Amino acid sequence: MLIADLHVHSNHSSDGVDSVKALIAAALEKGLNCISITDHNTVNGSLEAMEYVEEEHIPITVIPGVEISTSDGHMLAYGITRDVDRGMEMKETAILVRKLGGISAIAHPFRFHKHGIVAFWKVISVVDAIEVFNAKFYMGVCNTLSSIIAKRYDKPAIAGSDAHCKEMVGYGITEIYASNSHSALHAIKDGRVKVRGRRIPISIQLQNSLRKLRSTL
Repeated sequence: MLIADLHVHSNHSSDGVDSVKALIAAALEKGLNCISITDHNTVNGSLEAMEYVEEEHIPITVIPGVEISTSDGHMLAYGITRDVDRGMEMKETAILVRKLGGISAIAHPFRFHKHGIVAFWKVISVVDAIEVFNAKFYMGVCNTLSSIIAKRYDKPAIAGSDAHCKEMVGYGITEIYASNSHSALHAIKDGRVKVRGRRIPISIQLQNSLRKLRSTL
């Protein structure tokens, strides 16, 4: 079984502060054996992670991922190794991801102030999964509503930390009943997953914000 954090940002994202290597080290320290680097609109972080793990023989599975900015909100895509144009409708983007051999998931639904889709009915027929637990949510109602929608429309549920620094890794976990990155995609799509996690403490969030602020000075 893969113990995965499926929503992690590296410094390949404009708002990520830590390197891919630091994030992988943090994942291993927290007992994870799988991670997906889902930087904003670029697969470069995932490509670096896959290359690093393979070259250094590090015992962790990397699922290639990206968080895509669509015109309807943010969407997570897994299993693709090339960038997809941002700004398209989420439905159109999900269809393209599927053509590229990947799977899609709605990222942090209802978190409208952070580009989470509210009009889920526009895309529910084509997305493969829904992120029902995002560890950065301090309004539990958003995660609750996401879980309700996933159950109502029989969509697989995933979780992620939405980490933007190494300290945040591992707060949102998806247990995937698979043994490698390829079989993990099928397992997620088939719903052979289990989610768990806890909210990222305010102290860590503030620490991350201060680090980002210092980097701009």
